Amino acid sequence: MKFLIVEDEIRIREGIRRLLPKLDPENEIAGEAENGERGLALIQKLRPDVIITDVRMPVMDGLAMLEAAYREGCAAKAIVLSAYSEFEYARSALRLGVTEYLLKPINLADFSCAIERVKQEMERDRKDRPEKIGGLDQVLRNILNGDMELEDEVLDYLKQRFGINRTSAIALLVTYFEEWTEKNRADFLRKIKMILMERPGILYCIQEDEKQREIRLLLYNYRENDNMKRWIQGHFLRENEKVHGAAMGWTEVEDIRLLRENYEAVQQYLEWTIPMGDDVIISYPEILNIQTELCVYPLDIEEQMKAAVCAGDQEKTKKCLKRFQRYFQDKKLYSPQNIKDCYARFCWNMIHFLKEAGSLSDEDIDQRELLDLITRAKTWQGLEDAVTELLRERKDTRNPIDNLNVRRAVAMIHEFYRTGITLDEIAARLGITPEYLGTQFHQEMGINFSAYVRKFRIEKAKKLLLGTDMKLYEIAAQAGYMDAKYFSRVFKAETGMLPAEYRKTHK
Repeated sequence: MKFLIVEDEIRIREGIRRLLPKLDPENEIAGEAENGERGLALIQKLRPDVIITDVRMPVMDGLAMLEAAYREGCAAKAIVLSAYSEFEYARSALRLGVTEYLLKPINLADFSCAIERVKQEMERDRKDRPEKIGGLDQVLRNILNGDMELEDEVLDYLKQRFGINRTSAIALLVTYFEEWTEKNRADFLRKIKMILMERPGILYCIQEDEKQREIRLLLYNYRENDNMKRWIQGHFLRENEKVHGAAMGWTEVEDIRLLRENYEAVQQYLEWTIPMGDDVIISYPEILNIQTELCVYPLDIEEQMKAAVCAGDQEKTKKCLKRFQRYFQDKKLYSPQNIKDCYARFCWNMIHFLKEAGSLSDEDIDQRELLDLITRAKTWQGLEDAVTELLRERKDTRNPIDNLNVRRAVAMIHEFYRTGITLDEIAARLGITPEYLGTQFHQEMGINFSAYVRKFRIEKAKKLLLGTDMKLYEIAAQAGYMDAKYFSRVFKAETGMLPAEYRKTHK
């Protein structure tokens, strides 16, 4: 046991120093101090097993020193010496969890018994240690999550219980799933266990973390020439063995104290699966040597997408989206952050365009959530999910029209708006009076017939202004206005700017 003696009376301090080795040759004097302040500094530096301290000392007393030490996480046993028998001192010592409280002058028999009781208590703690620290899975999980410091006690436990020395080789394979499902989890675990069966002597630990969407495989105490990385890559990178929609990272350490640091680095660099593809396991620290090129945003593809959306051409829209995705998968290597910036810009511009075109409202999509999807993505699937979410939100979410006459009237407006269809014409087709239809329309839609037709035409014109290069008179005709000047006046009354100004501002 390592002892620290904190006592301001040099005669008592020297007596304890000479006595301890006589009681047990394995008793080691780690250090001595003449006051609590110096004692606290030595506790932090030497980390003794047992602290023998006086109560009343200059600068800082013994109980204040112990309280400060225990507050900082000190686990040492303490024997308190005092020339005072006041109950308040004893009570304070017990509150701190002091193991023994002895009165001066020290009786040799009492001191010897106190040391023996401390030794027995430490032995009980040692036996209880596996239960307190946990099994290997829990220890490694706590290390990776930053919930456990690798103090000597933990290192000794790993060595004695599992044969893992501080310098043992440990390999870590981290697999992140964009979509955590029971099927993905079960299939991957089955695959890992089948691979491990090839090497029955290998020592390993498998961890699942649903919150992080990760499955972690830790391999340890293997031989240097086993080449674990090549063995793992050989299995997971075969065409029929690839894990789609997942990012895989690898690191190896020869000092367990670096395990958490390397794990956090692997998590950070998993997004390199995006530019490098799912046929690569991201290896740290090798990934630090990768050289990339600057990616130029494909503005032409964005313009084609806008035109396809304006035309309502779903097939062309899908093709533009595929082309946008393939743009980043050519022979050049771009950084994942560069690619994500382009995706964010594309989504932001499309949201702005769709809102201006009247196809999207603020309630239809959460822009912050969309940006979060892009930021979190570690695979192409993650980025594609973000764009799919944007396109999915473009579905018409307006309240359904309950009134059959109004529903049929709206359908006719959408079909014949270019020809200048009137309320009278629609009422005649429905076999009801214009007055009755006008009243029902206003009650159901919250807007009168002519205002609805005007707004619908202007929304169509907006899409054409932003998504095409058509001339103004052509857009006017497409929106149902034969006179381009009259169209411009109506457009300004509705939007606050002329068509040309609107196109220049928003395109």
